[in-house]
Amino acid sequence: MGVVGWILLGLLFIAFAFFGLNSYLKTRTANYAALVNGVEITPRQQQLAYRTLRTRMQELMGDAYNPATLDEDALKSSALQKLIKDELLLQAADEAGFAASDQQVAASINSIDAFKQDGVFSKEKYTRILKLQGIPAGGFEWQLQRDIIIKQLQSGLLQTAIATPDEQRQAFMLKAQQRRIRYLTLPAKKFADQIEISSADIQNYYKTHADAFMTPERVKVQYLQLDAANIALDKPVDEAAVEALYKEHAETYVTPEQRHARHILIQLPPDADAAADAAALQKARDAIKRIEGGEDFAKVAKEVSDDPGSAPNGGDLGFFGRGVMTPSFEEAAFSLKPGELSEPVKSQFGYHVIEVMEIKPAVTTPLDEVRAKLEAELQADERSDLFYEKSETLSNLTFEQPDTLQGAADALGLEIQVSDWISRDGGSGIGADPKVVESAFSEDVLLNGNNSAPIETGDEQVIVLRVLEHEDTARQPLEAVRDTVKQRMIEDQSRKRAAEKGAAMAAALQSHETTLEEAAATVAVDVQNTGLVRRNDTAHPGAIVARAFSLDAPVDGKTVYDGFTTPDGDYAIIALDEVKQGDLMLLPEKARTQVGRELGSINGEVEMAAVLEALKMQAEIKIPAPSEE
Repeated sequence: MGVVGWILLGLLFIAFAFFGLNSYLKTRTANYAALVNGVEITPRQQQLAYRTLRTRMQELMGDAYNPATLDEDALKSSALQKLIKDELLLQAADEAGFAASDQQVAASINSIDAFKQDGVFSKEKYTRILKLQGIPAGGFEWQLQRDIIIKQLQSGLLQTAIATPDEQRQAFMLKAQQRRIRYLTLPAKKFADQIEISSADIQNYYKTHADAFMTPERVKVQYLQLDAANIALDKPVDEAAVEALYKEHAETYVTPEQRHARHILIQLPPDADAAADAAALQKARDAIKRIEGGEDFAKVAKEVSDDPGSAPNGGDLGFFGRGVMTPSFEEAAFSLKPGELSEPVKSQFGYHVIEVMEIKPAVTTPLDEVRAKLEAELQADERSDLFYEKSETLSNLTFEQPDTLQGAADALGLEIQVSDWISRDGGSGIGADPKVVESAFSEDVLLNGNNSAPIETGDEQVIVLRVLEHEDTARQPLEAVRDTVKQRMIEDQSRKRAAEKGAAMAAALQSHETTLEEAAATVAVDVQNTGLVRRNDTAHPGAIVARAFSLDAPVDGKTVYDGFTTPDGDYAIIALDEVKQGDLMLLPEKARTQVGRELGSINGEVEMAAVLEALKMQAEIKIPAPSEE
C-alpha cells in the first residue's frame, strides 16, 4: 500500500506558497474542484489525491500519527494544489509532444514491488491492493500515465540544467568550508546559588506576571461515540452472499500462468541498417546451431548474449507472467513447451533465442482459503450501512432533544462517556481533536447548553457532545505557585548574570586583554577545541557551530571572538582561529563530476520552479468559492 501511495503522490508536496491556502473541499454547487485552462479537475480526483496524501502521512508518521491533529483543510488544499500543478505540467508536456504508451504504463506497474508475488507481477495482488485503498484500476493507470508524461518533462528540464565551473567552485568552496573553533560555555546555573529571593520579590513578580499563573478556561464534556467497527451484527454472514462475492471477483483469486525461461540476446540498435540486421540474425541462428549441436545453453549465453543482466546467469530470466515482456518475446515464450528452443525472435532490443525451462500453470485460490476475508468484507459493508443509519438516528435525536444525550443513548444502545478536562488548546482523548475543541467551546454548545452537531473523528466514526462542567480562566493563588515563581525568578536572574559576566569576558577577549583559556580559568570551565569542523558538524552544539560559521574570517591570523546567549539560557564564547575554504580541484575527477551534477540538479530545480511559476501566471485557473452557484 505504501508504494501505491508513493506512485499516486508522485511529486506531491505541501507548497501553499504556490496557490495559497483555501478551503477547497467545502460544499460547493459547482461540479468541479478547479478549472485549469478549461480542463476540469473533479471532486472525485481531489478526494482520491487527498486520501493518498493522508495515507502517506500515516505511513511516514507511524505510531505518532493522530488524525485528530491533522488540518483537514490544509490537506485537501494541498491535494488540489498537486492536481493543478500536475495539470499545468501535463498540458505543457502535451504541447511539447511528450506521451506515454500503454506499454510504458504496463512496464511501470509490473516494476512495482508491491504488486509482485514471489518476484513476479500478480494481477490478483494488484487488484486486491487497489481495492483495499478504494482506488479503481482505471483511475490508477490514468494517473500513472499522467505521472510518466510529467516526469518526462521534468527530466528534460532537470537533466539539461548545468552549473558553470565558477558556480561549482564557489558552491564547493562554501559547502566544504572548514573552521577551527575553540569555545567555552558559561552555565547559567553557576550563578543560581548567588541569587537571593525575598518574599517581597516573589509577591512583586507574581503581581507583574499575572498572565503566567492563570488556569486556562476548560470544560468537561459528556459524549456519545458511534463507531462502525464496534457495531454488533445480529446474524452470521449469508453463505450465498459469500459465494456470490467470490464469483464476482473470481479473476482476483487466480494466479496466472508463469513461465521460467532463459534467453540469448543479440543486440541490435533501433536505427540499424539491413546489413547489421542480417548479421545479428545470423549470429542468433549460429547460437541456435551450437545449442542444437549439443552445447549447453547457459554456456552459449555467457559467451554471446548481449544482455548484461542475464548473460552471467546463463540467460536465466526467472519466472514471469504475461504483460511483463515485450509483445513479440511474450508471444514466443508462451507458445513454447518446456525444453523447446525458439527461432530468432525480434524485439526493439534485437534478436532473442528463447528456451522455456518450466511452466507454472494458473492456480485458482479455493473459496475456503479466502472465506474469512470475504466474510470480513461483507461484515464491513453491513456495518457501514448500519453506521449511516445509526448516524442519522443519532443526529436526529440529539437535535430533537438538545438538552440531553440520554434519549439517543437509549435508542442506540450507546454509553454516555465523560472526557477529561479540555482547554481551548486541547486535551487528552477526544480533546486532542481540534474539531471537538472547536465544538465544545462554540457558542451554541458552551453558552446555550445544546448538544453539538455530529463530529467526524475518523472514518465511519462520529461523536455528539455536550458540556458537563465549565471552569472559566482564573488566577492561581500565590501559595499554590510560590515555588514555581521563586524558581522562575532564580532562572531569569541566573541567565541575566551569566549574560553580563559572559559579555564582559567577550569584550576583554575582543580587545585582546586576555586569552580564552585565561578567561575560562576565571569561571572554572573548560575550553573545547573542535579542530577543523564543517557547518554540518554534529559533535558539538549546533547553536555554537552555526554561530561560528556566521562570523567573518580572521584577518592577518588574528582570532575572532564572539559571545551570545544560547537557546537554553547559558552564555557561550567562541574563538574562531582559522577558516579553510573548500578546494574543488583537490577532489578526484569523478568526485568533481558528481559535484557538478548535484549543483546542476539544484539549478534544474530552480528552473523547474520558474517554469511552474510561468505556467501558473499564464494559465486560467478557476477554483469555485464555497458559495458559488
